Amino acid sequence: MSLLAESYQIKTPVLVTRGTGYVAGWIIKTLLEECIFVHDAVRDPSKKEKLAHLRELESKNTGKLKFFKADLLLKGSYFEAMQDCTVVFHTASPFTSKITNPQKDLVDPALLGTRYVLQSVNETPTVTRVVLTSSAVAMYGDNKDIESAPNHTLTEGQWNTTSGVEHQPYL
Repeated sequence: MSLLAESYQIKTPVLVTRGTGYVAGWIIKTLLEECIFVHDAVRDPSKKEKLAHLRELESKNTGKLKFFKADLLLKGSYFEAMQDCTVVFHTASPFTSKITNPQKDLVDPALLGTRYVLQSVNETPTVTRVVLTSSAVAMYGDNKDIESAPNHTLTEGQWNTTSGVEHQPYL
């Protein structure tokens, strides 16, 4: 058994939401390397070209991967993918460069999607751990954030103070 699986006693499937994303891809790679069975909830599992890099990772490792259809903005959409899982890595969040209303296009869907995933967690007795992920923009929006950081270095101690709905809304 691997160090990761042993440390966290992962003997059951692990769910990663929106495994086609950048952060999720690295999580899935690590899990597959550690011989863990991964449930990946994606928008459309029939789009094989979008999943090809994940299938390639699976073919090179000892872990297994199963895809599930899920919609971040549909209540209960992650429930099937979550069955029998003990850990949920929530990486799914809307991201688009076509923003007309930042609150409506980014913030509200991110909050609603997270709420729906956590509601499914609460209805799934096997889930004992949830990991919420973010990107570097949680701690960095503008150079002003770097200027205010100790030694001009960003760490887990810094938070993005310059972005908001009106300026650089992807938080």
